[in-house]
Amino acid sequence: MAQADIEKRLSLLEKAEQEYKTKKEMLDDGIKGDGELDELEEKSKDAKKRFNLAKEALMNEPGNRKLVEDMKELAADIKETKKLLADELLAYFMKNNTLEYTDSKGDKRRISISAKFVAAKED
Repeated sequence: MAQADIEKRLSLLEKAEQEYKTKKEMLDDGIKGDGELDELEEKSKDAKKRFNLAKEALMNEPGNRKLVEDMKELAADIKETKKLLADELLAYFMKNNTLEYTDSKGDKRRISISAKFVAAKED
C-alpha cells in the first residue's frame, strides 16, 4: 500500500467520523425536548439509584469484597498474559512467515494480526 492510499483512507475515515458526530448531535437534540421521555428518564434514574445502593450493600459484605479483589487480580493477570501472547505470536509469525499455529496437541489455530495508529512518543 502506498502512502497516498493510507492518506486517502485516513481522510475518508475522518470525514465519516465527523459526519457521524454531527448526525448523533442532531438526533440527541431532537430527543431532549420530549416531555414524556424526560419523565421516564427521571423515574429510571431514581430506580437506578436504589439499585446501586442495594448492590453496594451486597458488594461490601466481606466475602464479596474478597471475590472482587481476587477478580481484579485475575483480570490484571489475564490482560498481561494476553499482551505477552500477542507479542509472542507476532514474533512467531515474523520468524515462521505463517499465520497458522499448531499446538502440542495437534490443534491448529490461525493467528489474527491487526494494526492501528497510536500517538508517536517524543524522544
